[in-house]
Amino acid sequence: MRWSIYLGVGLIISGAILVAVSSGAFDATLADRGVEIETASDDDALLGLNYSTSDRTVTLESGDSNGGGFCLFGGCSSYRYNDRKAVLLEDNAPSGELTMETLSVNFQGPDMTRRNGVRYDQTPNGIRIVLGDFSCPAEGDWGFGDQQQQSGTIIVDGVFSDGTVTVGLEREIDVECVPD
Repeated sequence: MRWSIYLGVGLIISGAILVAVSSGAFDATLADRGVEIETASDDDALLGLNYSTSDRTVTLESGDSNGGGFCLFGGCSSYRYNDRKAVLLEDNAPSGELTMETLSVNFQGPDMTRRNGVRYDQTPNGIRIVLGDFSCPAEGDWGFGDQQQQSGTIIVDGVFSDGTVTVGLEREIDVECVPD
């Protein structure tokens, strides 16, 4: 009789252990999870880019020039544009300590730059500002001539970091002389 009690208790304990420790075959769960990642717009990115126009174009119109465009006997001086903003680079990083590691600014296209060309400078309300001095050709006989169409591209390339996050920047900004 003792054997039957030991055998019964042993079977009960074995059954309890088998019930408590499942094989996992029937308790798997399927979870449907998704992640959506998208690139922030230029003005909302860690390195904010505030362009002079929404289409990334520096538009040069003769009525807004800093001078030039006068013609005498068919020879005309070019219309001049000084310190025209192309883009303001702003610190939107959570740390607020984004600094410039490298930055290069170049111009591609016909010779439209003058005086100081395209360059970057430090600003009180941003990391850097990219600006340029440009000229646009004019044609006419006497008095103020008509500005002619011409275009080029500013290429901005740089790396910025706050010590934890590093941001690479490559942008092209069009420069257009609007014809009269």
